[in-house]
Formats: sequence, C-alpha cells, structure tokens
Amino acid sequence: MTILPFFRCLFLGLIFPLALVRGAELTEFHVRGGLPNVAAKIARGEEVRVAFLGGSITAAAGWRPMTLTTFQRAYPKTTFVEINAAVSGTGSDYGAPRLQRDVLRHRPDLLFVEFAVNDGSGSPRVEARMEGIVRQTWTANPHTDICFVYTVSDGMVKDLLAGRDQSTARSMENVAAHYALPSFNFGVEVARRIAAGTLVMSAPASVSADAEGRDAQGRLIFTRDKTHPTDAGHRVYTARLALALPQFLHAGAVGPHALAAPLSPENWQRARIVSVAETDHDGQWQPVPPHDVHVTTQSGQNLVPPTWVAMEPGAQITFRFKGTALGIVGLKGPENGQFRVTIDDLPPESGTLFDSFSTPGRFYLARWFFSQPLADTEHRVTLELLATKIDKAAIMAKAGKPITDPQPYAAHGLYLSGFLVVGEPVGTKPPPPERAAGLSTMDLPVGPTPPPGYTLAWADEFDAPRLDETRWLYRTDTRYWSTQFPANVAVRDGFLWLECKKEKTARSDYTAGGVISRRVFRHGYYEARFKVPPTKGWHTSFWMMHHAGADPKAHLGSRQEIDVCENDSVTPLRYGANLHIWQPAHKGHGHRTVRTPDESAEFHVWGCEFTPEKITYYFEGRIVNTVDARLVPDHGDMSIWLTVIASPLGQTDAVDESRIPVFAVFDYVRFYAKK
Repeated sequence: MTILPFFRCLFLGLIFPLALVRGAELTEFHVRGGLPNVAAKIARGEEVRVAFLGGSITAAAGWRPMTLTTFQRAYPKTTFVEINAAVSGTGSDYGAPRLQRDVLRHRPDLLFVEFAVNDGSGSPRVEARMEGIVRQTWTANPHTDICFVYTVSDGMVKDLLAGRDQSTARSMENVAAHYALPSFNFGVEVARRIAAGTLVMSAPASVSADAEGRDAQGRLIFTRDKTHPTDAGHRVYTARLALALPQFLHAGAVGPHALAAPLSPENWQRARIVSVAETDHDGQWQPVPPHDVHVTTQSGQNLVPPTWVAMEPGAQITFRFKGTALGIVGLKGPENGQFRVTIDDLPPESGTLFDSFSTPGRFYLARWFFSQPLADTEHRVTLELLATKIDKAAIMAKAGKPITDPQPYAAHGLYLSGFLVVGEPVGTKPPPPERAAGLSTMDLPVGPTPPPGYTLAWADEFDAPRLDETRWLYRTDTRYWSTQFPANVAVRDGFLWLECKKEKTARSDYTAGGVISRRVFRHGYYEARFKVPPTKGWHTSFWMMHHAGADPKAHLGSRQEIDVCENDSVTPLRYGANLHIWQPAHKGHGHRTVRTPDESAEFHVWGCEFTPEKITYYFEGRIVNTVDARLVPDHGDMSIWLTVIASPLGQTDAVDESRIPVFAVFDYVRFYAKK
C-alpha cells in the first residue's frame, strides 16, 4: 500500500519528525505492530468500523470526527463507520467495565483509546485497567487493531517540557509496549510549540482569537479551560495523528493478534457492569424510562446503561460477586443524596454522586469505588440510600455557584446505572436483553400538536403560484460557503422549494436561499413540515429571530433566536434544537441533538411551543427538548425563517457536487396563538 497524496500534503505542511524540547528528545509516536488488519480491509475496499473510547476530549466534535474524515478522504473507496464510545468525565476505571457494552458488541475493526487526561496520573492501577481493555478486546476479536492516544492538559505540560511523557502516558506506554500496540502522544507537539513560542496552552474567553485560532501575538490558543482543546487545538491533534497513520497502516502482519501473558495479574480483563436488574432490589427502586431527560441529557448515543432511581431513605440493593474491585456508576445531578456500601464484614463506606457540577439539567455519568482492597473470593454487597442530608448549598457556594432556586436540589436520592466489578456476579438474575441500536426520537411518546388551548392564527400552505412577497422577505446574504438569492426560491405544486446549487459568485462557490416572514410573532406554537436536501453540504433551518426588514413596530427585546431545527445534511438522521440569546451578550442554552428517521427521504413535522416560562421542542408530536424561557431577559418579537445554506457545520468537509442541484422542500408553516 502506498501513501496517498493526501498524506503527502500533510508531510509537506507540518514539521516532522518532532524537534527537541529543551534539549530532551521526545518520541511523538510508536509504530510497533501497527494497524495491519485495518490496512488489509482498506486494500480490499471493505467497511472499516472505527471505535473511539475516551472522555470529554474525545466526546467533543474535534479530533474524533476529524480523524474519521481523514480516513475517508485518504481512502474514498472504503466506508468508515464510527462507533462513538466517549463519555465525558470518565477514565479507564469506567472504560474497562463498559467496554463490552459500548464498544465490543458493535464489532470494531480499530479501537482508539484516550484516557491520559482523565486518569490523572500514572500508576499500576492505570496499567491494570488499560491492560484489561486490551485483553478484553483481543479475547472478543483478536483481529481488532488497537491504538493508544495520549491527550494533554495544562498540568501535564511540565513533564513534556522536561523531556518526559506525561505521567499517565508513561504507565500506558508500558501496556502498549508489552502488547506491541501503536501509540501517539498528542502532548509532544503541544509542548514543542509552547517551547517555540507559537502556542499558548490556555487563554480565557476574553482573549480574542482570529479565524485560525491565534491570539494577537500570532500564538495558537490551545484551550480555554486548561484541558479541552479549542477547534484549532483539535486540528493540531488531528493533523499530527494523520502524519503517523500511514506508518501505522504499513506495519505489522495481517492476522490475529497474539494475546501475550498478562503484564500484571491485577489487570481488569474481568471488568464488567452488573445491572440493577440482575440484583435483589427492594420496591423503592424503579427503572428510569429510556427517554427520560436524565438519560437523554448525557452526550453520545445509547451510552447510559439502563438506570434505576430511588428517592426514599432505606432503599436497598444486595448481590454477590467473586472478584477484586467494586464500584458504582450513576447519573450525577441536583437530586442526588448519600448512600452507603457494605461488603462482607468490612467497615462500610459512604459516598455520593453529587458534586459542584450537579446543576439542574446536567445529568452526566459519574463513578464511585469502594476503597478497600478485596481478595479474589466471593463477596456480599449491600447498597443503602441514607437519610443524611448533603449540604448542597455549601458545596455549590464554595465552587462559586450559589443556589438561587432550592427546589431542584430538594431530593436526596440516587440514579443508579449499575455496579462496576472486576470479577463475576454470583447467583444474580440474568439481565434483560438490551437493544444494540440507540433510542431515537420515534421511541418517545406522542402527544397532541398543537398543544391544547391554541388556535391557528397565521399560516402559509404554499398553494399559490408564486411566493407571496407581501408576507415574505428573501434571505440575501453570504454565509459560510454560499450566497443566498431570491432566484433560488420558488413556490410550485403546493411546496416552497429552496434550491441549492453550484454557482460562482464574488464571495462564494455556491448559492442557496431562504424566506423570512414580514409578520413578527412571540409566544405561541410554531410548526413546519419539510424535508432536507439528500446530500451533504447543506444546512437546513426552521427558526425564529428578529430581522431588521420585518415589521418596524416589532419589539426587539433580547433578540433571542429559537432554533426549532438545524440539520447538517452530512447526516439526515439527526438535527439540533437550541436557544440563543444575542443581547446583551451571546449565550447558547439547552442545545439538544435529536436522532430521527431520514429527514431527506420524506416529510417530517417540527414544532415549538414558546411561552413566558418554557420553550418546548417537538418532532412528529414528540417532545424532544425543553429550555427555561426565563433565561431570556426580555422576550422580543421574531420573524419565522425557513432557510438553507452551504456550510461546514456538523463537521461537513465539503459539498457533494455529484448530486446538485438539490432542494430543501417545505410543505407548510403555521403559527398558533392561545385562545
């Protein structure tokens, strides 16, 4: 296999190999056994399934989707399927137990593992957990190729500048070397640029950056919070990894990977999740519906195990297992209280999943582990919810987040998603089968739309022979990759057609279009039926926001923007719903990514109820998101926008020119007012 021109460009455009950092030479990557099985599938033109196991740095729309795009551009005849198994705020202590559920059952051909930041510092425990990930993977499928990647945070830079890998990377490298895994240290390039004065590790949001992510001194701003890369930082990660991929793909022998003798007898090959359904639990524990907001708030698709909740003190769970470690995983949030875990006759230990990040609407997965060592024998476990009240106000105040509304914090319960064990459950009930595919919007209950109490106040069914220009303005601007023209808007056959085409202008390579209502609206129920273009490159939106050319008597207020649907047609199987506040400063609230059937194959109905208290988003009559409308300081009047533009949003790398012109097609738009 030869290196494609795409990779040659990267070699020419970036420094390679790495220069010295303060006199000490750091190795940016190790090829070792490479990725031979992936290379063989690429050579045969077969589908390659790529899994990404990590924390929030991998969960972000950064190096993960960018790397998948790198593969796709380099090898266009191969289909690359993403398995996103990134869970924010978690490390290898959760990665090893959830590996089967979140990764291996999806049959990956390639597994990237990223836990260097969230694991904190290196230790034998880190080695044991990472080794468990390798051994589980190759036991399930010895043909799966594995690559370790090491991210970096501000506290790790000191080691790198001194010529040492970050602490966690050193531990992980022991495992990678033992099993001949390729590995890549993202921190090496970051340290090199810091030493050269071309990159600053972190800068607050008050420090402005240009389009390339550089400050006034020309230095790339790598993070805003000392941990999570900016878009520019993710591009650095991706570009450097892309340099190594050809070497990884050239190395090694095709065939099953030999599972060497364990590096450590304490490795976590036996790590797994024991579901609540497998245990003996009293009647106070109830399953949380999979479409409940506590489950759907967690980023990623189907990454929350079946979760149970109890709110009354004394709620209890018991089960037995044979093994060496025990923990729990659950959903943090303001309702969490204190629990106690007892194992055999050992002193019991108390814990909570509540912390200063447990704010209303933020229900992320969190772990807790029993601290005492356990012999590899059979153990009896009891978990009990305590009556002890946590001083949540003090915890939040100490973090600079004083509680203004105590109601969301009043409960003291536990959302429990399972027990984490290194070992095997004993005498438990068989777990109920869990669907492999994630839940979509269509699994939610259907309700009436418009909601009760509304009557139709304004609509356009697009039944006229042409657009009614007394009711609509045209969108005429250049945004991202396209210029919007009235000529791209047409009404025919009972539909509004917004054309997307290849057309060179003074400021863009494509043209598209949109319409904006002259009439303005505020509280009520909005609805539109439409379908999106059937090919990538086009951003289709149904939204409400002020427009200067609309009713001059409009009350501008805070100039909120309510996005009922934003689809990036790189995938027609999801869209975003969001609230933006533009005055006095821009803030986004309540963004939700919604999984749907194919939005380009047939028409679907999107809706939004806007009241002084709440914004409720609908898809096909199903509530998919709610946002507190009281976040908007002053509700202003808004026009309805129906638009499509060419854009890179949603990690779209280019417009698919093979199928244009294409259209966003709207059947109707309606506004209902309270009776």
